[in-house]
Amino acid sequence: MRRRVSQTRQYDRDETGQDDFEERMAGVTRLPGRGRLVEETVVKTRHGAVARERPAGGKRVAEAGPASRGSRIAIGSVAGLKRRQADLLRGGDIAIEAQLDLHGFVRGEAAGKVAAFLAQSARRGLRCVLVITGQGRRDPLAEARGVLRRELEGWLNVPTTRPLVLACVPAQKRHGGQGAFYVLLRRRGRTRPG
Repeated sequence: MRRRVSQTRQYDRDETGQDDFEERMAGVTRLPGRGRLVEETVVKTRHGAVARERPAGGKRVAEAGPASRGSRIAIGSVAGLKRRQADLLRGGDIAIEAQLDLHGFVRGEAAGKVAAFLAQSARRGLRCVLVITGQGRRDPLAEARGVLRRELEGWLNVPTTRPLVLACVPAQKRHGGQGAFYVLLRRRGRTRPG
């Protein structure tokens, strides 16, 4: 006969080693360049021409129309995309024009980085970007696994960010698998039809 084990086992910080970890990390400084925006400096277009960074010029990237205000981005959903475009996005076959690696960031820092990265990418006219959240700790005693992964959907639906995004799907293994996401941005000045 099997015994039922409680799923809500509580661990104190000392048992998980959190106190020891924080004590050892007290004097450590972050390595320069870790967790910052990683972008290609030159982006080639489909026809082989080089796309240059466009100045913002005070223009709005996209305006939130009635359809984009009410609809939420759900990770994995490609609603509103044509079938071919959805297949290309899911397959990782749309060129990744910039990427943001969130390894080493805590939730509050990461939220701001995602918003700034997507706004900057949209201003530059980029179409597909990669957001690397990581998969979270593999420690079975860890309370929450993949905090940044879970939070990404909410960050994409913030009122300032939502009008910029068309779709978001998990990346293919070659681009980071379940710890990374393709984010398809709207073209300049377009809103979701409907």
